[in-house]
This record gives sequence, C-alpha cells and structure tokens, in this order.
Amino acid sequence: MHTCYHQRKGYNHRIMDRDNHTCQVCGSEAQEVDHIIPWATSHDSSPTNLRAICIKCNRKLRRPRKDACLPLDDWASKIEAELRVICH
Repeated sequence: MHTCYHQRKGYNHRIMDRDNHTCQVCGSEAQEVDHIIPWATSHDSSPTNLRAICIKCNRKLRRPRKDACLPLDDWASKIEAELRVICH
C-alpha cells in the first residue's frame, strides 16, 4: 500500500503563524509550508519538521524523488552542502 501525504490547511496556518509568515531559509515573505526532512524520507509531519518557506527557496531545495530513497545521513549531507551554496 502506498501512503500519500496531504497537509491540512489549518495545520499549515499554525506553522505559518509560528514562523511569522517568514521564510526560514532567506527571511523573505513565506507562502508555503515545507518539510525540512522530506516526508517521503521521514514520514514526519510534526511541527519540528515543518517550516514556513518562500516559493523560490522551496523550489531550490526540492529533491528529485530518487533522493527520497537515500539513507538519512546521506540525504542530510547532501542538503547541508546545498544550503551552504544557497545561503552564501
């Protein structure tokens, strides 16, 4: 059985309010809620794994589906390298 993730609007609103509608990557106005560790990898939708994010940063950080199959340590190393490039 394939499990699909769907974010609930009320839950997303609470995350956006918590993060002051500010992108947690670049500091601009956020329009979306994003999983820090992709849901396909972690199956974690707890508030600690969610952040407000702008569309531009969310698109830059999106992983191809094949990355969702990487072990968590490999995935974390890959995202840290990408964040260093984006944030500098």
